[in-house]
Amino acid sequence: MKLNIKNFLFSAALASMTLVGATSCLGDLDVKNINPKQVSELNQNALFNKLYSNFVLTGQTGPNGNSDLPDDIDEGASNMLRQIWSANELTTDEAHCLWGNEGIPEFNHNAWSDAHPMMQALYYRLYNGVTLANFFLSEATATDAETQTQRAEARFLRALHYYYLMDFYANVPILKRMNEDVPQGTRAELFAFIESELKDIVGEGQSGSEQLAAPRTTNYGRADKAAAWLLLSRLYLNAEVYTGKAQWENAKTYADKALKSGYALSTTPKNGYSAFQLLFMGDNDSNGAQNEILLPALHDGELTQTWGGVLFLIASGVEKAMIDSNANPDYIVTGTSENWGGNRTTKQFAEKFFGASEAPQGNTASSVAAAKDDRALFYTKGHKASIEDETNFKSGYAYVKFLNVHADGTKPKHTQFVDTDFPMLRLAEAYLTYAEADARLNGGRCTADGLNKVKALRQRANAADVSSVTLDDLCDEWCREFGFEGRRRMDLVRFGKFAGQSSYKWEWMGGTYEGSSLPAHYNIFAIPNSVINADGLKQNNGF
Repeated sequence: MKLNIKNFLFSAALASMTLVGATSCLGDLDVKNINPKQVSELNQNALFNKLYSNFVLTGQTGPNGNSDLPDDIDEGASNMLRQIWSANELTTDEAHCLWGNEGIPEFNHNAWSDAHPMMQALYYRLYNGVTLANFFLSEATATDAETQTQRAEARFLRALHYYYLMDFYANVPILKRMNEDVPQGTRAELFAFIESELKDIVGEGQSGSEQLAAPRTTNYGRADKAAAWLLLSRLYLNAEVYTGKAQWENAKTYADKALKSGYALSTTPKNGYSAFQLLFMGDNDSNGAQNEILLPALHDGELTQTWGGVLFLIASGVEKAMIDSNANPDYIVTGTSENWGGNRTTKQFAEKFFGASEAPQGNTASSVAAAKDDRALFYTKGHKASIEDETNFKSGYAYVKFLNVHADGTKPKHTQFVDTDFPMLRLAEAYLTYAEADARLNGGRCTADGLNKVKALRQRANAADVSSVTLDDLCDEWCREFGFEGRRRMDLVRFGKFAGQSSYKWEWMGGTYEGSSLPAHYNIFAIPNSVINADGLKQNNGF
């Protein structure tokens, strides 16, 4: 049986994510609890879909209520995408938030400790995903083809959650089974486990029939072999950071596998929206962007209501004056009534598009025209490039990349919550991974082969052609292509431009307006003290 995961998952969300007795026909759903601690009978499909829901949903009742996590973890703060984004963006040269909520100033100023509440919430959220996958693998043991494919997907999702645990916290336990008592793992051990799992489920190991579907042969929303190849390429691209040993050739090899998998860049504009914008709109599951998105975190305004996910990305980046056409002729249509006015860009992010000059005052269209780059989606009306005042939303530009607007002109399903899927993995990553690995294998400059990959992305963005690309150029290109997509910290660490260096700084880095260098141990986060105290783990050095 082949599940339509988008419809099935959203129906599961609407039914409080507690399904038992479901079939592929939505009208036959029988609602009971699938909490691993309370389940009395296995509903394999409902449990399977719960694995994917961990990206977006936070509990049994959306947008909040009956949380998946312990009562002392704030549910709204535990949304996986929201916290991955905050940890990887607010700590870098891309984003800065004016809110004073506990944990945000510490991110802005690179001053977190083992008591940081948001990193505690993320730690628990990531292990919730691991636990769900382990529970599924312990219960779904049939040998039919669909179960074997689902088991491979569960292993992929577990590997993805472990990837984030490895990247953020470095040294954590590797739980492979329910109720397992294991010692604390090292970062190198985590790397080896993730590598082994991913290679196994694409047919390079011993799993036999337990393999992901061939690329583009399963439904949108489910991971296939191309998603695993792309995650492997990311793993190898950062191998030197994680293990001390570079694996550039492997990064290039698996990026190439993803590039040849049948997915394709979104390159056709639609109804006034650029091909790049289509990737981040409310109908990105059908407007052509789905051909580039290898793994989406699925959203539906009616059925996956959350204060995190893409709603957070949209609402936190705009204020009412920007979307009220009566107050501002250069208004923005976001597709949601929410406007929280929190996150905006640093001067250094804007400089990737405009150099040292201020962008023209106006909406995103004027910024795109001035930068001659479709990725320059800055709203600048009334804003300054520099964050001189941390408490003023107009200090810094707004970056309006995500919209809950449908390119085909249809209305969003909800006036508040969003339909826009978040691209967890998209093909553009393979282009830049290939180009960077190529440059690192060739003295720090792309060969013609690697250069062509960069050219393809810049051509899609209608940006100026380039005749050569260095590693510094690639670091900036990662920023332009993936700005505000929740990965910048990882790239800066790999390029040696985060902690433990003094040559590259950004506004409020280290807590000063001019930017100040960070101790090298800030390249990873502290393991939450609640976990240290409860499980007897050893804290990461420096915290």
